[in-house]
Amino acid sequence: MIIDIEKWGNPEKKIKILLVDDRPENLLALESILSSPDFHLISVNSGEEALKQVLLDEIAVILLDVQMPGMDGFETARLIKSREKSKQIPIIFLTAISQALEHVKEGYHAGAIDYIFKPFHPETLKMKIEAFIKIYQYQEQIKLQNEVLKVTGETLVDTLVTLDETGKMLTINPAIIKMFGYTVEELIDQPIDLIVPNLTGYLSEPKNIGKIIETFAFRKNMNSFPADIQIGEAKIEGKRVYICSIRDVTKRKLIEEERFRKIFEATPCLVSLQSVKDWSYINVNKSWLTHSGYNHYDEVINHSSESLKYIFHSEDSSETIVETKDLLHPVQSSRIKYLNKSGELREGLLSTEFMDIHGEDCVLSVITDITDRVLVENEMARLDRLNLVGEMASGIVHEVRNPMTTIRGFLQMSKDFPSAEFIDIMIEELDRAHSIITEFLSVSKMDSSARIWKDLNEIINNLFPLIQAKAMYADHYVHLDLDNCPVLEINEREIRQLILNLTMNGLDAMTSGGRLTIKTYQQDNEVVLAIQDEGNGIKQEIIDKIGTPFFSTKKNGTGLGLSICKKIVSEHNAAIKIKTSNEGTTFFVHFTIQESREDMLI
Repeated sequence: MIIDIEKWGNPEKKIKILLVDDRPENLLALESILSSPDFHLISVNSGEEALKQVLLDEIAVILLDVQMPGMDGFETARLIKSREKSKQIPIIFLTAISQALEHVKEGYHAGAIDYIFKPFHPETLKMKIEAFIKIYQYQEQIKLQNEVLKVTGETLVDTLVTLDETGKMLTINPAIIKMFGYTVEELIDQPIDLIVPNLTGYLSEPKNIGKIIETFAFRKNMNSFPADIQIGEAKIEGKRVYICSIRDVTKRKLIEEERFRKIFEATPCLVSLQSVKDWSYINVNKSWLTHSGYNHYDEVINHSSESLKYIFHSEDSSETIVETKDLLHPVQSSRIKYLNKSGELREGLLSTEFMDIHGEDCVLSVITDITDRVLVENEMARLDRLNLVGEMASGIVHEVRNPMTTIRGFLQMSKDFPSAEFIDIMIEELDRAHSIITEFLSVSKMDSSARIWKDLNEIINNLFPLIQAKAMYADHYVHLDLDNCPVLEINEREIRQLILNLTMNGLDAMTSGGRLTIKTYQQDNEVVLAIQDEGNGIKQEIIDKIGTPFFSTKKNGTGLGLSICKKIVSEHNAAIKIKTSNEGTTFFVHFTIQESREDMLI
């Protein structure tokens, strides 16, 4: 780190120059030549006054006349140089008569660094003075910088060490004594690895320069403590030198651990910490005990046989039972089921993270238990299906009654006029009634099916009689506009419910004579399902609330239908969009096209 010394001083402070001559006219001439806003000229008439002035002020340079009554220039110079405070002040002798070699030698022996003979050239004098002023300023900067570095090194609580390229310690500040228990002399010329193991290896990596390295350091008594290490690099006389700061972060780590402990205990998630060495539990929180079925920490801590078993669902709907030790890589919010001690199967989201704690490899596992949430979602889906069945019932009864009436009429006619044609018509009507009843009953089934590769158009065509029955009962018309689209990996039962919910909402939104359009098409890498009605549209101020459970624009609606739709769309990694105006509303469901297993095998 380079310290800008100029910023430490007073920028208005002037450089002080001492002028010593017993003749006032000579002092006046010097003052006129050296006059400058940067200089403060101090003029005195004798050697005694000069000695006094040197004690009072910080003088940068002295112009001293040799020939003065009483104490001459030579004696004055010797006394100035004999004092510790003033011995470094440059002295320039001024003389008009003592030009003999022996006098010049005497002046230099007295401590002068230059000799100027009168009469002198003004510009030459100014240039010499400016040169000495620059030397003075540079020396002051060096002095202040050394003082700052000295004070910093002595008062800094961090240990500062300079190292050569091999990692040998060259200089150490006194903080080493309190932090490590060594004296400075004990560590000079010793490798840095003695107190910070393996640190030498970091020196050759440029990426580590300036970076804070979290590690452990060792005191003289071999006790370790957590430390933050930062390495700087410099070149001195062509040799590479490293500056290493070592900070004891024990207090900070204790605070962090205490904060972590409070979060660890307070979180409703199941949190456990296991040692990778033998997979024994180092710690578990209260929620882990509660949900896993254990009563006391002693039953779990330091035991590896009590590991929770996780059940992962594969794409082919098979289940894999694993423990934490079977997870080779960290997982993030993976949907799992887990068995607790009493054999209860619960559901959750599992996240794991591998970490180093006090030099021991550990794995932190966090389970967000969603068992209650799943139960609520399932109950909402069940209520929605009941609501859907109720909405459709009247239309279905009406539509089934029509073929039954037709069949009854033909049966009566067949008594008098038996005909094969009558039988064909009756069979056709029975098949139609059977199709409607079958689709109606399938809506209320509670079993969940696995995901399969299915054509979306096939599902819509199978549902069409049911949708048409409901539409005809309310004097509506249903139009299908289905393009050829790639198959999708979907849960057929959920997609059936999605389509029925959206179509029933569309039919309910229209007045008599309205048309509902069900459309499918491919758009880039997506299959789009669009269901458009000719209702009055959805108000913009409530459109953000659409899909919220128990919020409905219908008089007797539950609001569960669209909520379930959003959940189904989310589970299929799809997206639902709404376009609405006073001419109607269109719900768009965008399914991402995936590569089928057959295609992947080709």
